[in-house]
Amino acid sequence: MDDSTFPTLYCPLAATDQLCYIHIPKTAGSTLTAIADAQFDVRQIAPGPYQLPALDPAAEGRSPTELRQLLTRYRFIRGHFSHNLIRQFLTRPVYITVLRDPVDRVISLYEFFRRAAQRGTAETPEYEVLMRAAAEHDLLGFVLHPDPIVQQRTSNFQTRQLAIWEGDEAALSADDSQKDYLANRLQSACASVDRFAWVGLMEQFHASVQLLNYRFGWYPAAEYQNLRVVTHRSRREGLSPAVIEAIAQHNALDQALYDHAKARFAVQYQQMLEALHQHENLQDASNPPAVQVALQQHYARHYAATHPPEQFPEVSRKRFVYDFRQPLSGEGWHRRNGRFNGISPQDATRWSGPGPVSVLDLPLVGPLAGNADVRLTLEIEQAIAPDILDSLELTVNQHPVSLHVQSRQGGGVLTGTIPAIREAIPAGIALRSPQPFARFTFRLSHTLPLNANNPASEDDRLVGFALRRLTLEAVRRWWIWA
Repeated sequence: MDDSTFPTLYCPLAATDQLCYIHIPKTAGSTLTAIADAQFDVRQIAPGPYQLPALDPAAEGRSPTELRQLLTRYRFIRGHFSHNLIRQFLTRPVYITVLRDPVDRVISLYEFFRRAAQRGTAETPEYEVLMRAAAEHDLLGFVLHPDPIVQQRTSNFQTRQLAIWEGDEAALSADDSQKDYLANRLQSACASVDRFAWVGLMEQFHASVQLLNYRFGWYPAAEYQNLRVVTHRSRREGLSPAVIEAIAQHNALDQALYDHAKARFAVQYQQMLEALHQHENLQDASNPPAVQVALQQHYARHYAATHPPEQFPEVSRKRFVYDFRQPLSGEGWHRRNGRFNGISPQDATRWSGPGPVSVLDLPLVGPLAGNADVRLTLEIEQAIAPDILDSLELTVNQHPVSLHVQSRQGGGVLTGTIPAIREAIPAGIALRSPQPFARFTFRLSHTLPLNANNPASEDDRLVGFALRRLTLEAVRRWWIWA
């Protein structure tokens, strides 16, 4: 995949592609980051080039050219950077981003910095300026604030983030007429939208994620966490028309950009539905469960094409180990623990949740591909409560697997046996499935807030157990009768 207009809607990433998420603030970025992070090994994910030294000491003091070379090690780069900046550091970029109604985005931005000012912690000098402006002014005063830092964030910021140019922007804006300068910026940003592999819309986030999953063949979770969402009420509630109009005037380019992206999204989403009808027998595109089934079938075909056994040379025929440093195909798991929203290679744990059901699809390699019974070991780092772990039930391809507690040290170690495929023994079909993976489904009686045992913590995510490692080992080989 390259940075050009894509010939087909379904374009799985190539091994040399660098997926790049340009995270525009206040556009559901934390939620989208968690979804995209799950598709990659944690060791393949990087923040922006100038944040890279905090993750990779080898990047400290490097020139832009050297940073570009270092970033070739990573397959997913995400952060708060502009298209114009990041394009200088990537060799085979595949861009994605999310846009938001510009009026709602500015209102959300103001509320964010007012809350930050009340907490009194500024992450950067720029944040300190924005926090002070939000604390000292009402919304209209914030939008009309004369400080260039505030103006940049509240006036056509999305267009600035997606436009590209050559040379010094200040010189360009001085040489051109204001009208020509703005027109060029909007034209460039719209061209970026047309080249990007995917541009989601926050106001149609669920449909946007469906299109993203279809585009790359990712697991289409029926539900996902809305991270850092403060309220679901209308952002414009209680605001005067004059304030809304003032914000709109300051973001006319962003509105035009958003309208352009919205029209493109509508066309692509319809193309996806037509493709699902043609290839996955989707009969009723207005039926959400039917669309979900079709997306699951599309994902399964993609999984079969991208997970052949020869891609797993490190897996012995008798043993397979999975931990959450590896990509996650499934749902019902929180993002990885660790710095930079979970890209610390030292911590590979995920909590189950927020609901009581968690799904994990594993490739049919090693012991799962043979004719032996498979011994399963679950290493649980922590459970939010002892009775929750006691309630844990596991099925593999919908077949129950009895779990036995071997240790309760830390969270606990649980073991069980998955019966082998046996042609002549109908009961032993736990690993037989028309799907190209073995689906592990974990069910709990309930989940609890993560801060249930520590009220001082603000982390109230609903969780069950923190899984560190899953090991599968072949324990017996069976004769296959003709």
